[in-house]
Amino acid sequence: MVPLLLAALVAGCTIGDAGNAAPSSSPVPSVAGISPAAPAAASRPASAGPSGGAVAAKPGSWQAAFARALAEVDGAASVAVAGDRTVVIGSEPVAAWSTSKVPLAMAVLGRAPTVTANIRAAIVESDNAAAEAIWASLGTPQQAGAAVQQVLRANGDATTVVQTTRVRPQYTAFGQTLWANGDAAAFAARVPCSPQGRAVLDLMRGVAGNQRWGVHGLAGAKSVGVKGGWGPGADGGYLVRQLAVIETGRGYTGAMLTVRPNDGSLASGRAALTRLASVFAQHLAALPVRHC
Repeated sequence: MVPLLLAALVAGCTIGDAGNAAPSSSPVPSVAGISPAAPAAASRPASAGPSGGAVAAKPGSWQAAFARALAEVDGAASVAVAGDRTVVIGSEPVAAWSTSKVPLAMAVLGRAPTVTANIRAAIVESDNAAAEAIWASLGTPQQAGAAVQQVLRANGDATTVVQTTRVRPQYTAFGQTLWANGDAAAFAARVPCSPQGRAVLDLMRGVAGNQRWGVHGLAGAKSVGVKGGWGPGADGGYLVRQLAVIETGRGYTGAMLTVRPNDGSLASGRAALTRLASVFAQHLAALPVRHC
């Protein structure tokens, strides 16, 4: 099936982990509806529609609502939502930061189905030392990376390559994995569908205060599990991300929200993602869902 690609109504640029913004002349981000069998095309340019031109998002649609909300962010912002299909609005792969702890914890639980203190701390508190400990428990960096990557492949992410080298010595290797919004959202939608995923999701539903922003506590949802990730680029400006699993009466929706605020602050990034939550709340009944 050829994926349907819709032109977003939002202009902006995507920030890489190096902290350098793309030029203001960067292409307008796309809104892409992707078939379940196809990898999320977060980093691909918009494709032409059947008539040869871009297909506009329908006015009043939830895609258009997200595009408008992203355009109002003071910075570079993007989002992907996944269920039976994946829709990506303005994204390229950027550092996963601590959102990578979700597939990491699942990899460890796949070997021994006990939620240890380190697994709990890595997810609930976003504790880096605990995450490093469970990473080391998987073997060499290459073995650990392969184990985490296997979790991604088994859960809808066919493209992401887990970073096993400390490309920035002061930060974890796995946290610098380049994880596109679409790939992450597709993965998140499948988290509830395995025993180890459900164990991690239970922890994501009870995160500590340092992660209670974005879609955490989303009005109208049966439950929401989140995992935040944040860190500075080379210029000191923060990239802020949130991986989320949203449960409604219709099923599960996976999401990844990403922002790099123009002022570079963590607080502004968290606030921007929290404002985007209103779009999720208003359009819960229309978002794509997945059933396990």
